[in-house]
Amino acid sequence: MTERLPRWRDVANSLSEGIRNGIYEPGKKLPTENDLARHFQLNRHTIRRALEELSSAGMIRTEQGRGSFVCDDPVEYRIHARPRFSELMKDSNRPTTRRKLSLRRMALADASERAVAQDVLGAIPDVIVLERIGYSVERPVSYSRHIFDAALHEGLMAALDAHDSITEALRKLGIESIRRRTHVSARCPDTHEASLLRIELNEPILRTVGHNVTPDGRPIEISIGHYPGRRMQLAFENFQTGDMEVSHDPVLRSEP
Repeated sequence: MTERLPRWRDVANSLSEGIRNGIYEPGKKLPTENDLARHFQLNRHTIRRALEELSSAGMIRTEQGRGSFVCDDPVEYRIHARPRFSELMKDSNRPTTRRKLSLRRMALADASERAVAQDVLGAIPDVIVLERIGYSVERPVSYSRHIFDAALHEGLMAALDAHDSITEALRKLGIESIRRRTHVSARCPDTHEASLLRIELNEPILRTVGHNVTPDGRPIEISIGHYPGRRMQLAFENFQTGDMEVSHDPVLRSEP
């Protein structure tokens, strides 16, 4: 005679199967305990026990006052001397898109990251700033700002506007870009970043600041990336000592 499983186990098995089959998508909220209790015709205590099991198994996360969410399946972003976001996502076999938010030429003094830009690019008069969002399976996985020396090439603005890939835009101009250094920190997002990445203000993000140069060492770009901690993980490849700096930002939320 087969021993019947506890009712909470039946619920846990049903929900885990729904997660594996894509009925409950990564990052999405599960039905409430009351809704699940009505669906399975069980009490909330049994439902809560099933959710605790799924949480222990790493399949869901529960946030106080908000409910339970399917855990995101993180994408690995490999950072090396020639980082290519499009190639990374192609290798992950996930449908990806990128959207430009803005492309502007401005005085360096008016750029939001003017201090870091001046420190790396020098006291140049003008910069070109590109903002964009990267999506994986329709979920935002990156928000980035790219600051270029406007004097790099007279056709830079048009090339960045015409091409989705920064690498391809620079290649059309005969320019090769190499990552010299990457700084990494962790903090909570500001309201603008949280809105673009569709995350809560208390969810951690990884922030990278990359210094890109030409093969002969001329600084050409500051690349600032923001990645939801639950959706992206960073892997560093083929970096020499001194090329990477990892730090923890003691300020949990950035200034507006």
